[in-house]
Amino acid sequence: MKKNITLFHYRLDHGGIDRVAAILAGGFATAGYNTTLLLFCANGSGEDIYFPDMDRRVNIIYLGDSQSSRTQDLLRLFPKAVQWLKNNPVDYLLSTCNNMNWITALAAWRSQCDAKIIFKTTNPIIRKADNRLYAAIRRFGYAKAFQSTDKILTLSEAESEQLRKYFPASADKFQAVINPYVTPEMLYVADNKPTIDALAQGQKFILSIGRFEVQKNIPLLIRSYAKLPEAIREEYKLVILGDGSLKHECERLASDLSVANDIYMPGFAANVTDYLHTAELYIMTSEYEGLPAVIFEALAANCPILTTNCFLAAREIIEPLDACHIIEDEAPSNIANMIKKMLGDNNKSHKLSQAAQKYSIENGIADHIHKLSTLL
Repeated sequence: MKKNITLFHYRLDHGGIDRVAAILAGGFATAGYNTTLLLFCANGSGEDIYFPDMDRRVNIIYLGDSQSSRTQDLLRLFPKAVQWLKNNPVDYLLSTCNNMNWITALAAWRSQCDAKIIFKTTNPIIRKADNRLYAAIRRFGYAKAFQSTDKILTLSEAESEQLRKYFPASADKFQAVINPYVTPEMLYVADNKPTIDALAQGQKFILSIGRFEVQKNIPLLIRSYAKLPEAIREEYKLVILGDGSLKHECERLASDLSVANDIYMPGFAANVTDYLHTAELYIMTSEYEGLPAVIFEALAANCPILTTNCFLAAREIIEPLDACHIIEDEAPSNIANMIKKMLGDNNKSHKLSQAAQKYSIENGIADHIHKLSTLL
């Protein structure tokens, strides 16, 4: 008999967690599971991107429309989620990301659902920036939620070790899982190079990709780039792909630092593979991340990476690679020196793509299925 998997997800936008949720739903269906992708809110910005390639056997359920903040939407639509669980058979109930874990646990408890409950972690649960009171409340809440689950899938063994330390009562539930990131297309150079209207044909560039929000710390990237000698900025422009609430602020910062003519912010790009194959260097200056998909996309494209130590697996993944480096000192002048050195190395190594292959979509889906199958 086919097993029934239901994935709880807020809304299918174009973030990394949304992409992984869509890939997993399609992969489970292709593997023969009765799969439901239960979306609390419809009309996400990623639906047009992910639905065309998704296995048609995925049952997509909408509980409503977004009317306010995510938290308010989840609370408002919570009764519908409970009712859905009461009315439908579920063997595995998978929360796709941190911000769905609590609501998934509550819905399972309220509906008296007898499914196996699985959480996925997608961003750091233990965060250095949190004040003591908030950190204590957050840990207490997660401790309660973790007690209600059967398995917690983490992004890396380093994260599993950290969470076992902070949540010893649930220590046996934490297991690292391979997230499905890398497609075969990412591993090969495309025939068509990206067109950036403001860049001259053949112009070399440094690349960064991310939402213009506090977490991504794009102002640090801009300040660091501004510290580069003018001759280097002439040779290597900076391209930042993405949108967000702080984009205009970042544009003003570039202008204030007199580098606006060297930095291009063309907005969101649905396909970044061509950019990564063309870029001389990829830079991430985030304050924190879970396990950023773009790191593996850059590796697949043999694009050297310079990143802050913003995710727990950074040392495990980045340090063994000669062409990639971790920023230890986040002073803009130091980052500028690291950029200058890496550009001088001209080290686009084919070994980088080998490191990315572990995180293929095929391997990621297979590993999730293996981890789930041990529960029944």
